[in-house]
Amino acid sequence: DATRNAPLSRFMNGAPFVAAAACSRCLCSLLSPQRATLLAGLSRRSRVQGPQLIAARAVSVGAANQHWSNAVQSGGSSGSDAAPVPSIHAPPSIHDPAKVMRPGDIVDVGTVIRNWWAFPAVGFNSILEIPVQKFEVLHAEQVDRPVGSVVVPNSIFGLPIRKDIIHKVYWWHRRKLAGYCDTMQLYKWEWPGANKKFRTQKKSGKGRMGRRKAPGRFDGVYSHALRPRDWGKTKMNKRVVWKAVKYMLSVKFAQNAIKVVDSFNLQSHKTKHLVQHLRRLLGRRCHSAMLVHEGHLDINDNCRWASAHIPAIRRENVEGVSVYNLLKYHELVITETALAKLIKEIQIYPKKRGWGQRFATPDGKPAPVPEKVAGWNKAWVEKKERLRNSEFRAREFYQESQKWKWSTEIKGPLKVPRSDPMAGFRVKDFLLSPEKPVWEKLESLYADDEPLDEEPEEEEFGELMDTLDAGLRRGEARTSAVIENPEEISKTGLRQLAAALEGGAAGHGQRLPGALKRAAARAEKDTTKDDPE
Repeated sequence: DATRNAPLSRFMNGAPFVAAAACSRCLCSLLSPQRATLLAGLSRRSRVQGPQLIAARAVSVGAANQHWSNAVQSGGSSGSDAAPVPSIHAPPSIHDPAKVMRPGDIVDVGTVIRNWWAFPAVGFNSILEIPVQKFEVLHAEQVDRPVGSVVVPNSIFGLPIRKDIIHKVYWWHRRKLAGYCDTMQLYKWEWPGANKKFRTQKKSGKGRMGRRKAPGRFDGVYSHALRPRDWGKTKMNKRVVWKAVKYMLSVKFAQNAIKVVDSFNLQSHKTKHLVQHLRRLLGRRCHSAMLVHEGHLDINDNCRWASAHIPAIRRENVEGVSVYNLLKYHELVITETALAKLIKEIQIYPKKRGWGQRFATPDGKPAPVPEKVAGWNKAWVEKKERLRNSEFRAREFYQESQKWKWSTEIKGPLKVPRSDPMAGFRVKDFLLSPEKPVWEKLESLYADDEPLDEEPEEEEFGELMDTLDAGLRRGEARTSAVIENPEEISKTGLRQLAAALEGGAAGHGQRLPGALKRAAARAEKDTTKDDPE
Protein backbone atom coordinates (compact mmCIF):
# COMPACT_ATOMS: atom_id res chain seq x y z
CA ASP A 1 0.00 0.00 0.00
CA ALA A 2 2.90 2.35 0.65
CA THR A 3 4.18 2.01 -2.92
CA ARG A 4 0.83 3.03 -4.39
CA ASN A 5 0.64 6.54 -2.93
CA ALA A 6 4.30 7.42 -2.21
CA PRO A 7 6.21 9.54 -4.80
CA LEU A 8 8.68 7.80 -7.06
CA SER A 9 11.64 9.82 -5.70
CA ARG A 10 11.28 7.92 -2.42
CA PHE A 11 12.84 4.90 -4.10
CA MET A 12 15.74 6.84 -5.66
CA ASN A 13 18.04 6.77 -2.61
CA GLY A 14 20.51 4.01 -3.39
CA ALA A 15 19.84 0.59 -1.91
CA PRO A 16 16.05 0.89 -1.45
CA PHE A 17 15.65 1.55 -5.14
CA VAL A 18 17.87 -1.39 -6.05
CA ALA A 19 15.64 -3.62 -3.93
CA ALA A 20 12.56 -2.13 -5.54
CA ALA A 21 14.01 -2.75 -8.99
CA ALA A 22 14.04 -6.47 -8.28
CA CYS A 23 10.24 -6.43 -8.02
CA SER A 24 9.63 -3.96 -10.84
CA ARG A 25 7.05 -6.21 -12.44
CA CYS A 26 4.79 -5.91 -9.38
CA LEU A 27 5.29 -2.15 -9.26
CA CYS A 28 4.64 -1.69 -12.98
CA SER A 29 1.19 -3.20 -12.54
CA LEU A 30 0.37 -0.52 -9.96
CA LEU A 31 1.83 2.59 -11.70
CA SER A 32 0.87 4.60 -14.76
CA PRO A 33 2.30 3.62 -18.17
CA GLN A 34 4.82 6.53 -18.15
CA ARG A 35 6.20 5.72 -14.72
CA ALA A 36 6.11 1.99 -15.41
CA THR A 37 8.23 2.35 -18.55
CA LEU A 38 10.73 4.60 -16.78
CA LEU A 39 10.95 2.32 -13.75
CA ALA A 40 11.38 -0.81 -15.88
CA GLY A 41 14.22 0.81 -17.83
CA LEU A 42 15.99 1.90 -14.66
CA SER A 43 15.61 -1.57 -13.15
CA ARG A 44 17.17 -3.20 -16.22
CA ARG A 45 20.11 -0.79 -16.34
CA SER A 46 20.67 -0.80 -12.59
CA ARG A 47 21.72 -4.43 -12.77
CA VAL A 48 24.37 -3.52 -15.38
CA GLN A 49 25.72 -0.06 -14.54
CA GLY A 50 24.99 0.10 -10.81
CA PRO A 51 24.13 3.11 -8.66
CA GLN A 52 26.04 5.57 -10.93
CA LEU A 53 23.28 5.45 -13.53
CA ILE A 54 20.69 5.86 -10.80
CA ALA A 55 22.30 9.08 -9.57
CA ALA A 56 22.63 10.40 -13.12
CA ARG A 57 18.95 9.81 -13.86
CA ALA A 58 17.61 11.19 -10.57
CA VAL A 59 16.80 14.61 -12.05
CA SER A 60 14.85 13.26 -14.99
CA VAL A 61 12.98 10.88 -12.73
CA GLY A 62 12.11 13.68 -10.35
CA ALA A 63 10.72 15.72 -13.24
CA ALA A 64 8.65 12.78 -14.44
CA ASN A 65 7.41 12.28 -10.92
CA GLN A 66 6.33 15.92 -10.63
CA HIS A 67 4.56 15.75 -13.98
CA TRP A 68 2.72 12.59 -12.92
CA SER A 69 1.66 14.15 -9.60
CA ASN A 70 0.32 17.26 -11.35
CA ALA A 71 -1.61 15.12 -13.81
CA VAL A 72 -3.22 13.18 -11.00
CA GLN A 73 -4.19 16.35 -9.11
CA SER A 74 -5.66 18.00 -12.20
CA GLY A 75 -7.71 14.93 -13.04
CA GLY A 76 -5.84 14.17 -16.28
CA SER A 77 -6.87 17.42 -18.06
CA SER A 78 -3.44 19.16 -18.23
CA GLY A 79 -3.37 19.05 -22.03
CA SER A 80 -5.43 17.97 -24.98
CA ASP A 81 -2.77 15.56 -26.23
CA ALA A 82 -1.99 14.09 -22.80
CA ALA A 83 -2.91 10.46 -22.26
CA PRO A 84 -5.48 9.79 -19.53
CA VAL A 85 -3.96 8.60 -16.26
CA PRO A 86 -5.45 5.28 -15.15
CA SER A 87 -6.93 5.12 -11.66
CA ILE A 88 -5.06 3.18 -8.98
CA HIS A 89 -6.92 0.12 -7.78
CA ALA A 90 -8.16 0.39 -4.21
CA PRO A 91 -7.42 -2.47 -1.82
CA PRO A 92 -10.20 -5.04 -1.41
CA SER A 93 -12.70 -4.39 1.34
CA ILE A 94 -16.01 -5.58 2.68
CA HIS A 95 -17.86 -3.17 0.34
CA ASP A 96 -16.59 -4.74 -2.88
CA PRO A 97 -19.23 -5.57 -5.49
CA ALA A 98 -20.20 -9.18 -6.09
CA LYS A 99 -18.08 -11.10 -8.56
CA VAL A 100 -17.66 -14.74 -9.53
CA MET A 101 -14.62 -16.48 -8.02
CA ARG A 102 -13.41 -19.90 -9.08
CA PRO A 103 -10.98 -22.20 -7.24
CA GLY A 104 -7.53 -20.60 -7.16
CA ASP A 105 -8.75 -16.98 -7.48
CA ILE A 106 -7.44 -14.69 -4.73
CA VAL A 107 -8.29 -11.01 -4.37
CA ASP A 108 -4.96 -9.68 -3.09
CA VAL A 109 -2.11 -11.66 -1.57
CA GLY A 110 -0.76 -8.76 0.47
CA THR A 111 -4.11 -7.97 2.06
CA VAL A 112 -4.75 -11.64 2.83
CA ILE A 113 -1.30 -12.08 4.41
CA ARG A 114 -1.58 -8.97 6.56
CA ASN A 115 -5.12 -9.75 7.70
CA TRP A 116 -5.04 -13.54 7.54
CA TRP A 117 -7.19 -13.97 10.65
CA ALA A 118 -10.12 -11.85 9.38
CA PHE A 119 -9.90 -11.40 5.60
CA PRO A 120 -11.01 -14.26 3.31
CA ALA A 121 -8.71 -15.21 0.47
CA VAL A 122 -11.61 -14.94 -2.00
CA GLY A 123 -12.71 -11.59 -0.60
CA PHE A 124 -16.11 -10.47 0.55
CA ASN A 125 -19.35 -10.56 -1.45
CA SER A 126 -17.93 -13.16 -3.84
CA ILE A 127 -19.95 -15.79 -5.69
CA LEU A 128 -17.99 -19.03 -5.35
CA GLU A 129 -18.44 -21.28 -8.36
CA ILE A 130 -16.81 -24.68 -8.93
CA PRO A 131 -16.95 -26.33 -12.37
CA VAL A 132 -18.16 -29.92 -12.53
CA GLN A 133 -15.89 -32.17 -14.58
CA LYS A 134 -16.64 -35.54 -16.12
CA PHE A 135 -14.44 -38.10 -14.37
CA GLU A 136 -14.34 -40.79 -17.03
CA VAL A 137 -13.64 -39.35 -20.48
CA LEU A 138 -13.33 -41.88 -23.28
CA HIS A 139 -13.13 -39.50 -26.25
CA ALA A 140 -10.49 -36.87 -26.87
CA GLU A 141 -12.98 -34.18 -27.87
CA GLN A 142 -14.54 -34.24 -24.37
CA VAL A 143 -11.31 -33.39 -22.54
CA ASP A 144 -11.40 -30.20 -20.41
CA ARG A 145 -15.04 -29.65 -21.16
CA PRO A 146 -17.01 -29.16 -17.92
CA VAL A 147 -20.50 -30.58 -17.77
CA GLY A 148 -21.76 -27.80 -15.48
CA SER A 149 -20.96 -25.83 -12.36
CA VAL A 150 -22.11 -25.57 -8.75
CA VAL A 151 -22.27 -22.53 -6.48
CA VAL A 152 -21.03 -23.22 -2.96
CA PRO A 153 -21.79 -21.12 0.14
CA ASN A 154 -19.29 -18.53 1.36
CA SER A 155 -19.88 -19.63 4.95
CA ILE A 156 -17.98 -22.85 4.19
CA PHE A 157 -15.64 -22.20 1.25
CA GLY A 158 -15.07 -18.46 1.68
CA LEU A 159 -13.86 -18.07 5.26
CA PRO A 160 -10.57 -16.58 6.51
CA ILE A 161 -7.69 -19.03 6.73
CA ARG A 162 -7.29 -19.53 10.50
CA LYS A 163 -3.99 -21.37 10.62
CA ASP A 164 -3.95 -21.35 14.42
CA ILE A 165 -7.20 -23.32 14.70
CA ILE A 166 -6.18 -25.69 11.90
CA HIS A 167 -2.86 -26.39 13.67
CA LYS A 168 -4.63 -27.07 16.97
CA VAL A 169 -7.19 -29.46 15.46
CA TYR A 170 -4.54 -31.23 13.37
CA TRP A 171 -2.52 -32.19 16.42
CA TRP A 172 -5.70 -33.21 18.20
CA HIS A 173 -6.30 -35.68 15.36
CA ARG A 174 -2.70 -36.89 15.62
CA ARG A 175 -3.08 -37.58 19.34
CA LYS A 176 -6.32 -39.41 18.72
CA LEU A 177 -4.58 -41.58 16.14
CA ALA A 178 -1.71 -42.26 18.54
CA GLY A 179 -4.12 -43.75 21.04
CA TYR A 180 -2.75 -45.46 24.15
CA CYS A 181 1.00 -45.98 24.50
CA ASP A 182 1.84 -48.92 26.77
CA THR A 183 5.63 -48.43 26.77
CA MET A 184 7.01 -48.74 30.31
CA GLN A 185 10.58 -47.62 31.01
CA LEU A 186 12.32 -47.34 34.37
CA TYR A 187 14.31 -44.52 35.87
CA LYS A 188 17.78 -45.13 37.29
CA TRP A 189 16.53 -45.20 40.88
CA GLU A 190 13.85 -47.77 40.06
CA TRP A 191 16.29 -50.49 39.02
CA PRO A 192 17.22 -52.97 41.74
CA GLY A 193 20.67 -52.69 43.25
CA ALA A 194 22.69 -50.46 45.54
CA ASN A 195 23.56 -46.85 44.78
CA LYS A 196 27.01 -46.91 46.29
CA LYS A 197 30.12 -46.07 44.30
CA PHE A 198 30.95 -49.09 42.19
CA ARG A 199 34.72 -48.87 42.32
CA THR A 200 37.36 -46.60 43.68
CA GLN A 201 38.16 -43.53 41.68
CA LYS A 202 41.93 -43.61 42.23
CA LYS A 203 44.67 -46.05 41.21
CA SER A 204 42.45 -48.10 38.93
CA GLY A 205 43.59 -46.87 35.57
CA LYS A 206 39.98 -46.56 34.47
CA GLY A 207 37.48 -43.77 34.21
CA ARG A 208 35.67 -42.63 37.29
CA MET A 209 32.45 -44.44 37.85
CA GLY A 210 29.67 -43.83 40.33
CA ARG A 211 26.52 -45.97 40.46
CA ARG A 212 26.27 -48.90 38.11
CA LYS A 213 22.69 -47.95 37.21
CA ALA A 214 23.67 -44.68 35.58
CA PRO A 215 21.72 -43.79 32.36
CA GLY A 216 23.50 -44.86 29.18
CA ARG A 217 25.58 -47.60 30.78
CA PHE A 218 23.06 -50.39 30.31
CA ASP A 219 20.10 -50.78 28.00
CA GLY A 220 16.85 -49.94 29.68
CA VAL A 221 18.09 -47.18 31.97
CA TYR A 222 16.79 -43.73 30.99
CA SER A 223 16.96 -40.27 32.44
CA HIS A 224 13.59 -39.39 30.85
CA ALA A 225 11.72 -42.68 30.89
CA LEU A 226 8.54 -43.25 28.91
CA ARG A 227 5.45 -44.24 30.87
CA PRO A 228 2.07 -45.53 29.71
CA ARG A 229 0.01 -42.62 28.50
CA ASP A 230 -3.29 -42.10 26.76
CA TRP A 231 -2.55 -39.58 24.02
CA GLY A 232 -6.14 -39.58 22.83
CA LYS A 233 -7.42 -38.30 26.15
CA THR A 234 -6.93 -34.72 25.02
CA LYS A 235 -10.25 -32.89 24.78
CA MET A 236 -11.23 -30.53 22.02
CA ASN A 237 -14.30 -28.36 21.69
CA LYS A 238 -16.66 -29.68 19.02
CA ARG A 239 -17.33 -26.16 17.81
CA VAL A 240 -13.61 -25.66 17.12
CA VAL A 241 -13.42 -28.91 15.13
CA TRP A 242 -16.53 -27.91 13.15
CA LYS A 243 -15.01 -24.55 12.28
CA ALA A 244 -11.63 -26.08 11.40
CA VAL A 245 -13.27 -28.28 8.74
CA LYS A 246 -14.79 -25.20 7.11
CA TYR A 247 -11.44 -23.37 7.27
CA MET A 248 -9.72 -26.29 5.55
CA LEU A 249 -12.34 -26.36 2.78
CA SER A 250 -11.70 -22.63 2.31
CA VAL A 251 -7.98 -23.38 2.04
CA LYS A 252 -8.62 -26.03 -0.62
CA PHE A 253 -10.74 -23.58 -2.59
CA ALA A 254 -8.07 -20.87 -2.42
CA GLN A 255 -5.33 -23.34 -3.44
CA ASN A 256 -7.33 -24.67 -6.41
CA ALA A 257 -7.08 -28.09 -4.77
CA ILE A 258 -10.74 -29.09 -5.00
CA LYS A 259 -12.27 -30.80 -8.01
CA VAL A 260 -15.95 -31.69 -8.43
CA VAL A 261 -16.80 -34.62 -10.71
CA ASP A 262 -20.05 -36.22 -11.77
CA SER A 263 -19.39 -39.68 -10.26
CA PHE A 264 -16.80 -42.41 -9.78
CA ASN A 265 -18.64 -45.01 -11.86
CA LEU A 266 -15.97 -46.57 -14.06
CA GLN A 267 -16.33 -49.07 -16.86
CA SER A 268 -13.01 -50.75 -16.15
CA HIS A 269 -11.46 -52.07 -12.95
CA LYS A 270 -7.89 -51.56 -14.13
CA THR A 271 -5.71 -49.31 -11.99
CA LYS A 272 -3.99 -47.75 -14.99
CA HIS A 273 -7.27 -46.39 -16.29
CA LEU A 274 -8.06 -44.73 -12.95
CA VAL A 275 -4.57 -43.21 -12.87
CA GLN A 276 -5.10 -41.90 -16.38
CA HIS A 277 -8.33 -40.15 -15.37
CA LEU A 278 -6.75 -38.68 -12.24
CA ARG A 279 -3.70 -37.39 -14.15
CA ARG A 280 -6.00 -35.69 -16.61
CA LEU A 281 -7.88 -33.95 -13.78
CA LEU A 282 -5.07 -33.24 -11.31
CA GLY A 283 -1.99 -32.94 -13.53
CA ARG A 284 1.43 -34.57 -13.37
CA ARG A 285 2.63 -32.77 -10.25
CA CYS A 286 -0.06 -34.04 -7.89
CA HIS A 287 1.38 -36.35 -5.22
CA SER A 288 -1.77 -37.49 -3.38
CA ALA A 289 -5.55 -37.18 -3.60
CA MET A 290 -8.61 -38.01 -1.54
CA LEU A 291 -11.70 -39.27 -3.36
CA VAL A 292 -14.93 -38.45 -1.52
CA HIS A 293 -18.19 -40.10 -2.52
CA GLU A 294 -21.68 -40.11 -1.01
CA GLY A 295 -22.50 -43.81 -0.82
CA HIS A 296 -23.19 -46.50 -3.38
CA LEU A 297 -24.89 -44.45 -6.10
CA ASP A 298 -21.92 -42.35 -7.21
CA ILE A 299 -19.28 -45.12 -7.08
CA ASN A 300 -19.09 -48.72 -8.23
CA ASP A 301 -16.91 -51.72 -7.50
CA ASN A 302 -14.63 -50.98 -10.45
CA CYS A 303 -13.48 -47.74 -8.83
CA ARG A 304 -13.05 -49.46 -5.47
CA TRP A 305 -10.88 -52.18 -6.96
CA ALA A 306 -8.85 -49.77 -9.10
CA SER A 307 -8.09 -47.40 -6.19
CA ALA A 308 -7.24 -50.11 -3.67
CA HIS A 309 -3.67 -50.53 -5.00
CA ILE A 310 -2.63 -46.86 -5.02
CA PRO A 311 -1.17 -45.78 -1.66
CA ALA A 312 -1.35 -42.07 -2.53
CA ILE A 313 -5.13 -42.24 -3.00
CA ARG A 314 -7.60 -42.48 -0.14
CA ARG A 315 -11.25 -43.19 -0.79
CA GLU A 316 -13.56 -41.79 1.89
CA ASN A 317 -17.23 -41.27 2.54
CA VAL A 318 -18.61 -37.85 3.45
CA GLU A 319 -18.32 -38.75 7.14
CA GLY A 320 -14.57 -39.35 6.68
CA VAL A 321 -13.76 -35.76 5.72
CA SER A 322 -11.59 -34.31 8.49
CA VAL A 323 -8.90 -31.71 9.00
CA TYR A 324 -6.23 -34.41 9.18
CA ASN A 325 -7.22 -36.00 5.84
CA LEU A 326 -7.59 -32.64 4.12
CA LEU A 327 -4.07 -31.68 5.22
CA LYS A 328 -2.54 -35.06 4.43
CA TYR A 329 -3.79 -35.26 0.84
CA HIS A 330 -3.02 -32.46 -1.60
CA GLU A 331 -6.09 -32.67 -3.83
CA LEU A 332 -9.74 -33.19 -2.95
CA VAL A 333 -11.85 -34.90 -5.63
CA ILE A 334 -15.50 -35.01 -4.62
CA THR A 335 -18.64 -35.98 -6.46
CA GLU A 336 -21.52 -33.59 -6.92
CA THR A 337 -23.81 -35.70 -4.71
CA ALA A 338 -21.20 -35.93 -1.97
CA LEU A 339 -20.62 -32.16 -2.11
CA ALA A 340 -24.33 -31.49 -1.55
CA LYS A 341 -24.39 -33.91 1.39
CA LEU A 342 -21.20 -32.41 2.87
CA ILE A 343 -22.65 -28.89 2.74
CA LYS A 344 -25.89 -30.09 4.33
CA GLU A 345 -24.11 -31.96 7.14
CA ILE A 346 -21.94 -28.95 7.97
CA GLN A 347 -24.93 -26.60 7.99
CA ILE A 348 -27.20 -28.76 10.17
CA TYR A 349 -24.45 -29.82 12.59
CA PRO A 350 -25.14 -26.89 14.99
CA LYS A 351 -28.79 -27.93 15.15
CA LYS A 352 -27.79 -31.51 15.98
CA ARG A 353 -25.54 -30.29 18.77
CA GLY A 354 -28.14 -27.88 20.13
CA TRP A 355 -26.17 -24.72 19.39
CA GLY A 356 -29.22 -22.86 18.16
CA GLN A 357 -30.49 -19.57 19.42
CA ARG A 358 -31.88 -19.89 22.92
CA PHE A 359 -33.85 -16.67 22.88
CA ALA A 360 -36.16 -15.50 20.07
CA THR A 361 -34.52 -12.09 19.77
CA PRO A 362 -32.51 -10.64 16.87
CA ASP A 363 -29.29 -10.50 18.90
CA GLY A 364 -29.86 -13.80 20.71
CA LYS A 365 -29.91 -12.18 24.16
CA PRO A 366 -32.70 -12.49 26.73
CA ALA A 367 -35.61 -10.16 26.11
CA PRO A 368 -35.96 -7.32 28.66
CA VAL A 369 -38.55 -7.75 31.37
CA PRO A 370 -41.61 -5.66 30.42
CA GLU A 371 -42.75 -2.97 32.80
CA LYS A 372 -45.88 -3.57 34.85
CA VAL A 373 -49.09 -2.01 33.56
CA ALA A 374 -50.94 0.19 36.01
CA GLY A 375 -53.83 -1.69 37.61
CA TRP A 376 -52.55 -5.15 36.64
CA ASN A 377 -53.52 -6.55 40.09
CA LYS A 378 -56.65 -4.49 40.66
CA ALA A 379 -59.00 -7.47 40.64
CA TRP A 380 -56.78 -9.39 43.06
CA VAL A 381 -56.61 -6.44 45.46
CA GLU A 382 -60.38 -5.97 45.38
CA LYS A 383 -60.89 -9.66 46.12
CA LYS A 384 -58.55 -9.53 49.09
CA GLU A 385 -60.23 -6.40 50.45
CA ARG A 386 -63.65 -8.01 50.11
CA LEU A 387 -62.49 -11.05 52.05
CA ARG A 388 -60.86 -8.93 54.73
CA ASN A 389 -63.89 -6.69 55.23
CA SER A 390 -66.52 -9.43 55.09
CA GLU A 391 -68.65 -10.22 58.19
CA PHE A 392 -67.73 -13.89 58.27
CA ARG A 393 -64.05 -13.63 57.39
CA ALA A 394 -63.02 -16.99 58.81
CA ARG A 395 -65.55 -18.88 56.75
CA GLU A 396 -64.71 -16.91 53.60
CA PHE A 397 -60.98 -17.53 54.03
CA TYR A 398 -61.60 -21.20 54.68
CA GLN A 399 -63.72 -21.59 51.56
CA GLU A 400 -61.10 -19.74 49.53
CA SER A 401 -58.30 -21.88 50.89
CA GLN A 402 -60.15 -25.06 49.95
CA LYS A 403 -59.81 -24.14 46.29
CA TRP A 404 -55.97 -24.39 46.38
CA LYS A 405 -53.34 -26.85 47.48
CA TRP A 406 -49.55 -26.81 47.85
CA SER A 407 -47.73 -27.93 44.72
CA THR A 408 -45.41 -30.96 44.89
CA GLU A 409 -43.35 -29.83 41.89
CA ILE A 410 -39.91 -28.33 42.35
CA LYS A 411 -40.50 -25.69 39.70
CA GLY A 412 -43.54 -23.57 39.05
CA PRO A 413 -46.07 -21.91 41.38
CA LEU A 414 -46.23 -22.83 45.07
CA LYS A 415 -50.00 -23.23 45.02
CA VAL A 416 -52.08 -24.86 42.31
CA PRO A 417 -55.86 -25.31 41.96
CA ARG A 418 -57.14 -28.28 43.93
CA SER A 419 -59.50 -29.37 41.16
CA ASP A 420 -58.44 -28.91 37.57
CA PRO A 421 -61.42 -27.81 35.46
CA MET A 422 -59.70 -29.19 32.34
CA ALA A 423 -58.97 -32.61 33.84
CA GLY A 424 -61.68 -34.40 31.86
CA PHE A 425 -61.22 -32.41 28.70
CA ARG A 426 -60.38 -34.45 25.63
CA VAL A 427 -59.61 -33.12 22.20
CA LYS A 428 -61.71 -34.75 19.53
CA ASP A 429 -60.52 -35.12 15.99
CA PHE A 430 -62.71 -33.04 13.71
CA LEU A 431 -61.68 -34.11 10.25
CA LEU A 432 -63.11 -32.97 6.96
CA SER A 433 -62.71 -36.48 5.61
CA PRO A 434 -63.11 -38.87 8.58
CA GLU A 435 -61.51 -42.25 8.43
CA LYS A 436 -63.64 -45.12 7.23
CA PRO A 437 -64.60 -47.82 9.73
CA VAL A 438 -62.50 -50.93 9.96
CA TRP A 439 -65.08 -53.25 8.47
CA GLU A 440 -65.17 -51.23 5.26
CA LYS A 441 -61.44 -51.78 4.85
CA LEU A 442 -62.00 -55.55 5.10
CA GLU A 443 -64.96 -55.76 2.72
CA SER A 444 -62.65 -56.53 -0.15
CA LEU A 445 -61.51 -59.71 1.62
CA TYR A 446 -65.01 -61.14 1.93
CA ALA A 447 -66.53 -59.87 -1.29
CA ASP A 448 -68.10 -62.48 -3.55
CA ASP A 449 -65.90 -62.07 -6.58
CA GLU A 450 -67.38 -65.16 -8.32
CA PRO A 451 -71.20 -65.05 -8.01
CA LEU A 452 -73.38 -67.85 -9.38
CA ASP A 453 -73.66 -67.40 -13.08
CA GLU A 454 -76.62 -69.73 -13.51
CA GLU A 455 -79.95 -69.02 -11.85
CA PRO A 456 -81.95 -71.98 -10.57
CA GLU A 457 -84.51 -73.37 -13.01
CA GLU A 458 -88.22 -72.94 -12.46
CA GLU A 459 -88.81 -76.66 -11.89
CA GLU A 460 -86.10 -76.90 -9.25
CA PHE A 461 -87.40 -73.73 -7.56
CA GLY A 462 -90.95 -75.14 -7.56
CA GLU A 463 -89.83 -78.45 -6.04
CA LEU A 464 -87.98 -76.56 -3.33
CA MET A 465 -91.04 -74.45 -2.45
CA ASP A 466 -93.27 -77.56 -2.39
CA THR A 467 -90.90 -79.26 0.01
CA LEU A 468 -90.92 -76.24 2.34
CA ASP A 469 -94.75 -76.03 2.25
CA ALA A 470 -95.07 -79.74 3.00
CA GLY A 471 -92.80 -79.46 6.01
CA LEU A 472 -94.80 -76.46 7.27
CA ARG A 473 -98.11 -78.31 6.93
CA ARG A 474 -96.70 -81.37 8.65
CA GLY A 475 -95.65 -79.25 11.63
CA GLU A 476 -99.03 -77.57 11.90
CA ALA A 477 -100.81 -80.97 11.81
CA ARG A 478 -98.57 -82.30 14.59
CA THR A 479 -99.27 -79.20 16.71
CA SER A 480 -103.05 -79.39 16.17
CA ALA A 481 -103.03 -83.07 17.09
CA VAL A 482 -101.56 -82.27 20.49
CA ILE A 483 -103.20 -78.90 21.21
CA GLU A 484 -106.73 -78.41 19.90
CA ASN A 485 -107.54 -75.03 21.45
CA PRO A 486 -104.58 -72.72 22.31
CA GLU A 487 -106.75 -70.57 24.65
CA GLU A 488 -107.29 -73.51 27.02
CA ILE A 489 -103.56 -73.71 27.62
CA SER A 490 -103.39 -70.16 29.06
CA LYS A 491 -106.43 -70.79 31.35
CA THR A 492 -105.57 -74.30 32.58
CA GLY A 493 -102.91 -75.10 35.21
CA LEU A 494 -99.85 -77.09 34.52
CA ARG A 495 -101.06 -80.18 36.40
CA GLN A 496 -104.34 -80.31 34.51
CA LEU A 497 -102.55 -79.56 31.26
CA ALA A 498 -100.17 -82.46 31.84
CA ALA A 499 -103.07 -84.79 32.65
CA ALA A 500 -104.92 -83.62 29.58
CA LEU A 501 -101.88 -84.14 27.43
CA GLU A 502 -101.47 -87.69 28.78
CA GLY A 503 -105.15 -88.42 28.28
CA GLY A 504 -105.22 -86.93 24.82
CA ALA A 505 -102.18 -88.87 23.78
CA ALA A 506 -103.71 -92.11 25.11
CA GLY A 507 -107.08 -91.36 23.49
CA HIS A 508 -105.52 -90.73 20.12
CA GLY A 509 -103.39 -93.80 20.48
CA GLN A 510 -100.22 -91.71 20.57
CA ARG A 511 -97.41 -91.64 23.12
CA LEU A 512 -95.92 -88.36 24.34
CA PRO A 513 -92.16 -88.16 24.52
CA GLY A 514 -90.50 -88.63 27.92
CA ALA A 515 -88.83 -85.19 27.72
CA LEU A 516 -92.26 -83.46 27.58
CA LYS A 517 -93.48 -85.45 30.62
CA ARG A 518 -90.36 -84.57 32.59
CA ALA A 519 -90.71 -80.87 31.71
CA ALA A 520 -94.36 -80.83 32.87
CA ALA A 521 -93.50 -82.63 36.13
CA ARG A 522 -90.61 -80.20 36.82
CA ALA A 523 -92.90 -77.21 36.22
CA GLU A 524 -95.53 -78.64 38.60
CA LYS A 525 -92.91 -79.26 41.28
CA ASP A 526 -91.60 -75.70 41.02
CA THR A 527 -95.15 -74.35 41.29
CA THR A 528 -95.80 -76.39 44.43
CA LYS A 529 -92.56 -75.21 46.00
CA ASP A 530 -93.33 -71.53 45.34
CA ASP A 531 -96.99 -71.77 46.48
CA PRO A 532 -97.45 -74.54 49.10
CA GLU A 533 -101.17 -73.85 49.50
